[in-house]
Amino acid sequence: MSRSVFVRVGLSLLAIGGASGCAARLKLAYAPDELRAEVARRAPSLAPQEVLVPFELTREAVERAQRAVQRARSTEGQVRLLVEAMAEGGPLAVRYQAGATLTAEEALQTSVGDCTALASLFIGLARSVGLTAYYSDASSRMHETRFGDDGMAVNSGHITAVVENGPEMIGLDFAGLGRSRWYRVIDDVEALAHFYNNRGFDLIDDAHERSRPVDWAAAARQFEMATQVMPGFARAWNNLGIAAGHLGQVQQAIQHYRTAIAADPKFAAPYNNLGSLYLRIGNGAAALEVLTRAAQLESTAPHVQYNLALARLGQGDRSGAIEAARKAIELRKDYPDAQAFLEKLGEAPSKR
Repeated sequence: MSRSVFVRVGLSLLAIGGASGCAARLKLAYAPDELRAEVARRAPSLAPQEVLVPFELTREAVERAQRAVQRARSTEGQVRLLVEAMAEGGPLAVRYQAGATLTAEEALQTSVGDCTALASLFIGLARSVGLTAYYSDASSRMHETRFGDDGMAVNSGHITAVVENGPEMIGLDFAGLGRSRWYRVIDDVEALAHFYNNRGFDLIDDAHERSRPVDWAAAARQFEMATQVMPGFARAWNNLGIAAGHLGQVQQAIQHYRTAIAADPKFAAPYNNLGSLYLRIGNGAAALEVLTRAAQLESTAPHVQYNLALARLGQGDRSGAIEAARKAIELRKDYPDAQAFLEKLGEAPSKR
């Protein structure tokens, strides 16, 4: 088990945070051509042009990175100088922008990127100067969720990077969240699956932000690629279920949610989304079963409580429905659907 180090660099763009854990001695890092070959082996149906290498850099970017760390005398010093090079005014400057899941080269070209893009850029630069850098999943620190009008939960994750420094691990935070208490080092293949999943999430989120129709087919393709690269990726299967439902592919959506549940039985989102879908197609008994489980797994989620209220009422449990709706309002006081639900039943929103 490696120790962790926490280093502050005094930059508003990036802060280096400590993390605890150890990197398994499996193959974690791939050269770009190795990653393409591995993805082709695991997901042969993906077209070559669809297989991206998020951390791949041009020779020019590599040379700038090498010049940036020339005066460093330690691993920690190289990390600091690379972070400074990526900060405002640096030769590789990129500012953090949520919703910009880009490759390292795209981030350099646009000068923006989200946590995944900045992690990819840093990892590409770090490896080019001889550092041992890996992706890490720190989704417990920031787990993105969006709830649509139909109560569906769409999920992305927080991806960052770590660098080996002897017996220590230097953890980097690219979203300004500070020290991570938990992280899991992941290999480049899993990082690519996160990349595709987050790109699909961005398509949905951006459309909602702009009040435009979602291109569900395009989002579905991103989620599908994520599941092909990593078949056990519950988050992507859940998101693919949402896209399939919006495309009118009800049976496929049900199967995708069931696959997500099988991959991670403690992940509440697919239970909630499956329950919402069952409500929509009139299968109340099945909806109540999965929504009850969703509420057990995520008791503080107001949208789950609201869906549970609908399912209970549909199965004749009026008092249970009122209880769940009131809990939804306690958890989210500006919940108009839950308020209207209680008013329709002739109940006050809260007895308090």
